[in-house]
Amino acid sequence: MRSPRVLAVDIGAGHVACGSFAVGASGRLVLQHFAIEPHSSDPSHEGRWAVEIAQSLGAVGARRKLTGPASIAVPGHLALTKFIKTPSVAKEKRGKIISFEAQENIPYPLEEVVWDSLVVADDGFDLEVMLTAVKFEAMQSLCAACDAAGFPVERAAPAGLALCRGFRYNHPGVIESSVVVDVGARTTSLLFIEGDRFYVRTLALAGNAVTQAISEELRIDFASAETLKIQVLSGKSDLPGNSPSRAAVHKAASTFATRLQLEIMRSTVNHRRQAGGEAPGTLFLTGGGSLIDELPVVLAEKLKLKVERYNPLKNVDVSADARAAGAESAAPVLADLVGLATGLVKTEEAGASLLPPALTAVLEFRKRQPWLIAAAAIGVVALAPPVLYFHHVASATQEQVSQLEREQLMSLRSISNRNTDNLRQIEEAGRQITALRGAYETKANWINFLADLQERLVKIEDVWLDRIAVERPAPPEPGAVADAPPPEPPPAVAGAAPADPNAAPATPSAPPIRLKLTGRLLDVSNPQSKVSPESMQRVKQLLAGFAGSQFVKAVEDERFDTNQNGLLKFDCTLVINPRKTL
Repeated sequence: MRSPRVLAVDIGAGHVACGSFAVGASGRLVLQHFAIEPHSSDPSHEGRWAVEIAQSLGAVGARRKLTGPASIAVPGHLALTKFIKTPSVAKEKRGKIISFEAQENIPYPLEEVVWDSLVVADDGFDLEVMLTAVKFEAMQSLCAACDAAGFPVERAAPAGLALCRGFRYNHPGVIESSVVVDVGARTTSLLFIEGDRFYVRTLALAGNAVTQAISEELRIDFASAETLKIQVLSGKSDLPGNSPSRAAVHKAASTFATRLQLEIMRSTVNHRRQAGGEAPGTLFLTGGGSLIDELPVVLAEKLKLKVERYNPLKNVDVSADARAAGAESAAPVLADLVGLATGLVKTEEAGASLLPPALTAVLEFRKRQPWLIAAAAIGVVALAPPVLYFHHVASATQEQVSQLEREQLMSLRSISNRNTDNLRQIEEAGRQITALRGAYETKANWINFLADLQERLVKIEDVWLDRIAVERPAPPEPGAVADAPPPEPPPAVAGAAPADPNAAPATPSAPPIRLKLTGRLLDVSNPQSKVSPESMQRVKQLLAGFAGSQFVKAVEDERFDTNQNGLLKFDCTLVINPRKTL
C-alpha cells in the first residue's frame, strides 16, 4: 500500500515554496522534494499577483516535477482571522451561535466570502473560537492560478493556523506562554501560544516596509530597492562601508525593527487584557523578513524577552534531494509549509478550511468516485445476462418483421405509393379548375366596366380619357389562383391606354386593383379663358358617377389642372371592387 503523502504549497507575497512530505520509518515527517521560486512583491503589481503565482508554480512544476493535488496556505494579506468568546453551549448548538458571530465580526456579507471556524478552547463557561475568512473572488482566483499550473487545490488553510501547527509539531514540549513572529513580505503574523490555547494577529508591517523606505530614501524603483536590501542585509554587497546606499538600508532596517517591537508590545498587552493569558517568556523569530541581523537584538532588548531563531525543520527529516534543492538554507520561510503537512502525523488535529464550496463539492465527489465506479461495474455485470437475453429476443423478432415485410408489406406499399401519386394529381387538377373558374367569372368584367365608364362619360359630354393605367397588387404565392391563364385583353377605348393583358385576376381576399385615370373636359362656353366653375362642377359630377359604379369601390387622389384655357385636366385613382374584379 502506498504511504500517505502531502504536497504542500506556501503562497507568499514574494515567493512560492513547494514541498512533498511523507512519514518516515521513525514516525517523523520527511521532506522528500522541495522547490522555491521568488516573484515580485511590489504592491503596485497587485493586479498581476495571481498571474505571477501561476507563473512561479509553473516554473516549479517544470523544474522539479512537483505537480498534483496540493494543500495551500492562504497568505495573511488575503485571510482575515478573528478570535471571539461566546458562552459555552452543547456541540449541536454551536453552529448557530458561531454563524451569528461570523455575521457580526466578519466585515463583509457572508455570501461574498469563504469562511470557517475552529474551537480554540472550551472551559465549560466560555468558548474561544477562531473565525477565518477570505473573499470569494480572491480565493477563486488563487485556486484557479494553482490549478492552471498543475496544482489543483484539495485543502486550503490560513497561514496563521499552519504556523501554529508547525510550531507545535517542532516544539511539543513547550508549555509556557510563547510568541512566534513570522515576518513576511507584506504581513507579519504574531502567534501567541499558551498550552492548548493560541491566538493569531496579522500586522500590515513587514519586509516591504524596509524596501519602500529604501526606495523613497534613494529615489529608486521598488525592484531595485528590494535587490539592494537583500544584497546588503545578506552581506553579499560590494558597496563600501560608508556608502549612502548601504546607510539607507541599515537605517530602514533599524526603523523597521523599532516599529515592529512597538507593534509586538501593543499586541501582547491587548492579548493579555482580552484573553487573560500570561506574559510570553520566549519569542521565536522566523520568516524571510526576520533575517535582519539587528532584529533579534532590538526585540530582546526592548521587549525583555528571550529571542530565538525558529527552525521549522527541527523535527523534519530532509532527504538528499530536498537538501540539494536548498531546503535547509531556505528554512526561515518554511514555517507554514511544514504546518500544512503535520496532518500526516497528527491526524486528530482539527482544522479550518478556506476552500470554496464548489471545489469542496468536487473533492467530495472525487472521494466517492471509486465507490461509484465499483457500483457501476457491479451494475453492468448484473445487467449483462438479461441484456444478452433481450438482445437475442429482439434479433429474432426483427427477423420475423423482415420476413413479413418481404412477403406481405411490399405489395401494400406499392399500392400506397400509387394512391399518394393519384391524390397529388387530383390536388393539382383542383387548383387548375379553381384558376380557370376565376378567369371565366371575370372574363366579361372588363367589357362591362368599360361600357359603364363610356356611358358615364357620354352623360357629362365634351369629356374624354387620355390614359388608363392598371396597378395590380403583388402576385400571390405559387399555386394560388394567380397560376391560372390570363383573361382576354379588354377592348380599347379611344384615348385610353390598353390594359395589361398579362395581369392575373385578383381573388376577393387579395388587395384591390387600382386604375389611374387621366382625362380632360372641354369648356365649350369659355374656350379662350380659364375654366369656369360650371366645368369644375361637371368634372366632380363625373367622378361622383365613377364612385357610384358597381365596379368601383372608391375614388382616390383627385387632382385638377386649370392652367390651360378652355380645358380642365383631371387625374384620379379608381379602387376596383374586389367582388367585381378585373
